[in-house]
Amino acid sequence: MEREDGVAAMAATYQGFDPAAYLQYNYTPPRADFENKDSVLLWKMGCLHRAFTEGDVSGELLVDIGSGPTLYQVMSGCKVFNKVMLTDFLEVNRQELKLAQERRGQRPGLDSIPEAYLQAGRATV
Repeated sequence: MEREDGVAAMAATYQGFDPAAYLQYNYTPPRADFENKDSVLLWKMGCLHRAFTEGDVSGELLVDIGSGPTLYQVMSGCKVFNKVMLTDFLEVNRQELKLAQERRGQRPGLDSIPEAYLQAGRATV
């Protein structure tokens, strides 16, 4: 019973989450300053890229649990995993991921991700 109450409380807390506002705030300047080589976002992307390209990380399936409305965290993984699955608790985030999949080829960077790599699914608890 406690677990179900916790899941319901979490769902209620995030009910009003707005992925567009989140993306605007966190992934556009000044917070995401792609001109600044010391940008936190560029540092994170660099770490992820190195982990997937220089490390011993590869396989059949990469599962990103709690993807949120972003997919940058798995883009480098597409080169070393046969399939990537993005999951999130919130339907609005899963919808944003599905939109990203539909916009492949229309936005720089997304066209390099094969359609089969992106599957947005519901994270189960």
